[in-house]
Amino acid sequence: MARRKLVELLSHLCKREGARARVFFDGTPGEIGAGELAYPHVRVTFCGPVREAADEAVRDFVENAGNPRNLLVVSSDQAVVKACRLSGAKVLSSQAMADRLSDLVPQAGAPKRPEKPSRGVIGKLEREMLDEIGDLEDFERRITGE
Repeated sequence: MARRKLVELLSHLCKREGARARVFFDGTPGEIGAGELAYPHVRVTFCGPVREAADEAVRDFVENAGNPRNLLVVSSDQAVVKACRLSGAKVLSSQAMADRLSDLVPQAGAPKRPEKPSRGVIGKLEREMLDEIGDLEDFERRITGE
């Protein structure tokens, strides 16, 4: 459940920021069904049962990237951080990413509203529509029953 929620939140963040993410998990998918971690903008790789295999996979991915300066690595493992910085990638701590993702989680059941600047009459109409329906993806799920 925790892996699924993380990937879901990353998908929302990537969509909002026009980015893509690659997630490396230690271990195996376990009881996860096919497609349960399939979200837009996010690719998930399980690195097997070897301890710290994901750390090694992240370092290899960055070292073999065509332009590591375009990558943002999220890790608090000092060996990963050092290797990725030496390769030229930017690094963000796991806690800093957790803080960014927590902004996507609705508080007290209230849906998060996308931050959009309001411009004139059209901006006001957009704001009224967003206030009425809330998050568009959540609205679509409620309407279609999925």
